[in-house]
Amino acid sequence: MLSKRKMSSESRASSSSNVDISSPAPTTSTMVDNGYLQEKLNDAQSKFEKACHQIVLLDQKIKDLEVRYKRAVKNRKNSFRYNLRLRLSAVTGVKMMYHHYASTKADELHRLHRQRHAVVRSNAVESTDTSSDPREDV
Repeated sequence: MLSKRKMSSESRASSSSNVDISSPAPTTSTMVDNGYLQEKLNDAQSKFEKACHQIVLLDQKIKDLEVRYKRAVKNRKNSFRYNLRLRLSAVTGVKMMYHHYASTKADELHRLHRQRHAVVRSNAVESTDTSSDPREDV
């Protein structure tokens, strides 16, 4: 009786293993890949644009702080000079970090564009390979 149960479970396992689920239809997987890459591209583009906008704002902040620093030098306000110099240093450091982040996002954008174009090209090749050739039917 034990062997009969074991045998029936083995036959069920073997019958379910006949279905090949490891390779989905190529058009479905490439559509998912293309959609996923497009989503990643949009996300990276958005983050890159926000970083560039922040760099512009930080540039303006640095210019304002430099004007105030020069005014403090001209009026011999040493205590203001010290505080402004510290703030200038901090804001410049933050701007450099945004430059680094934007550069990283730009590299990611280039990589994702290349991957997406490779997927589009492979889709085009697959679609031409799967089209029927009238000469093959003869």
